This record gives sequence, C-alpha cells and structure tokens, in this order.
Amino acid sequence: MTQVLSFCCRSGLINLDTTSIDGTKIKANASPLKNRSERWIEEEIARYLRESEETGSKEDELYGLQGHKNELLTQEERLRKLQEFKEILANERRKKLENHKEKLEERKRQESRCSKRRGRKPLKAEEVEERIRKKAKVNLTDPESRIMKTNTCYLQGYNAQAVVSDDQVIIAAEVTQECNDGRQLRPMIEATKENLHEVDDSLKVKTLLGDAGYFSSENVKGLKTDDPDVLLAVSKEYKNKRKDEDEKNVIPMSLTLASLMEYRLHTKEGKRLYRKRSITVEPVFGHIKEVLGFDRFMRRGLLNVCICEWKLKCTVHNILKLWRYGFNKVRKTCEAKAIFIGTGQDQDIEAIAL
Repeated sequence: MTQVLSFCCRSGLINLDTTSIDGTKIKANASPLKNRSERWIEEEIARYLRESEETGSKEDELYGLQGHKNELLTQEERLRKLQEFKEILANERRKKLENHKEKLEERKRQESRCSKRRGRKPLKAEEVEERIRKKAKVNLTDPESRIMKTNTCYLQGYNAQAVVSDDQVIIAAEVTQECNDGRQLRPMIEATKENLHEVDDSLKVKTLLGDAGYFSSENVKGLKTDDPDVLLAVSKEYKNKRKDEDEKNVIPMSLTLASLMEYRLHTKEGKRLYRKRSITVEPVFGHIKEVLGFDRFMRRGLLNVCICEWKLKCTVHNILKLWRYGFNKVRKTCEAKAIFIGTGQDQDIEAIAL
C-alpha cells in the first residue's frame, strides 16, 4: 500500500491539509444464523461425549476398536473446535468483566474524593458476568467476525476503517472487530503517521476530521503533540445544525472538552473544514462497495480480511485514482497546448499529447 502512496505523492496527489476518518461495516464470509451461545456449546459438548461413549461401546462389542476409528477422529476434531469456541467466549467475558471492575474502582475513587455521583448505580460484577454469559455468542463459521449494526439492519461482519486525504486517496486502512468507532481514533492516527513516514518524512496531516462516533474525552485527552489537529463532531450532524441555529455560535461558559470542540465546530472555519468530511471519505466507501462491487469478504479471520482483502481493495482504489489523475492531467495539458497554438491550427489534441 505504501508503494502506491509514494507514486501518488510523486504525481502531486495526497493533499494533507484536511484528512477524514470513518468506518464502514462489511459482511463476513459467514451467516448470522451460525452464532451460538456458551450454553449451547456446553450442551453440544455434553451430547457429543454422551453419544460417543454409547456408540463407541456398542461398536466395540460388534466390530472392535478399528471399526469406528475414523469416526472417533472426526468426533475428536469436532469436540476440539467446540472447546476452542468456548474458550473464545470465556476470554471475551473475562475482558468485559475486567473493564467493568475498572469502572467500578474508578467510581469508588471519585466518590471518595467528592460527593456521591448521580444516576443509577452500576451493576455488581456477578450480575454483569451473568448478563455477558447470556448475551455473548460466537460464530461457528468465522469466530472472529461479529454482529454489526448498520443504519438499515444487523449483519455478520467486520468494521473496516480508512483515513482519506482531501483528494480521496486512502492513506491508512485497518479492520476491527469492534462494532463502533469509539476506540479507533488512536490506532488510525498511528497507522497514518507510520504510512506517511515510509513515503516521506516531511508529510504530515494538518487537520483530521471525524464524525461523532470517534469523539470521547479519553480520545481528546490522549492526543499527542505530534498528532494532527483533530476536529470531531460531538453529536449527530442534524443535532449540530439545530444547535447552530438556536445558539448562533455562543462561546461556552463551561470549558469542558466537549463544549470546546462543539464551539470549534460552530465557528466559520470549523464549518468550512468539517463540511469536507462527508464529501471526502464517504464517496470512497461508495466507490469501493458499489463500483468495485466489494460488499462482502471472501476470506475468514481478522488478519486475512484486513491484509488480503481490505488493504488490497484500498490499494486498488488508489491505483485507479492515480490512473484517472494521470489521464486528466494529460487531457488538461493537451487543452492548454491547443489554446497556446491557437484555434486556427487543425492539429489533433491527442496527437499533441503523443
């Protein structure tokens, strides 16, 4: 991918004044009907062990051990896979439980320093663990895929991320299992800086634009000095428009990170910059999905779909962008030469280019 980026940079592409970040959901090579809960897997393991023991004892009496040796191998393989699926769900449950316990500890520390916090009390760790156990599922076809929510439906797939330059060249591309974009800002910034560093050390992004899915106080606090200037929407766009009409860009009294970011969005410069987001990154996803016809992964597994498919498709998009830019550049050069020679000349424009 970086080799094509270097060609684009030499050709005059990759305008880094403003770049946009966004994600799109892409279907996995798996059906959502193949999702199973941990309880189902435990019952299936118990059923297999019970049936294999009953069948094995009967066949031993009739045919001996060699009669069902191959069948035992297939059953052992099936059991091994079921155990792996069960381990995947257990690991996910442990991670979510650890995150919940960290939130509980943070709440206790805050309440010890100041007054009691408002709102509903968080659930106990045991209650959270039981809820996670009931809701968590794993896909038997592609265990690393997840159920993703889109604007129209739910699908079994992955969340594909991209950082796009002002001239619609994809600078960085990654794939994640997470359903939302809340924790993807930092990894995508690092991927962008790494790719630009391989192309040219002097290349730096000035402003990075993102929708409300990327905004959080942790993301803003985690920005580094060498990161680009980040401009993120605090809420949905229709809410921003309505608030802009009501408040008319009033300076916020409470200097929170959200209010300061929202104030920047409602300034003239903020509006001018953020307006570029939808016309920069969303047409790229439309081109990949509709024109190139890439709306479903063919491989299985996070690493396979990321490297072998998503990054490959993004590279193809950049190559097509480079080809069209070169074609248009030749056409504009031909027109300029034709104007310079004069309309009285009967020379063909394409012949001039040659």
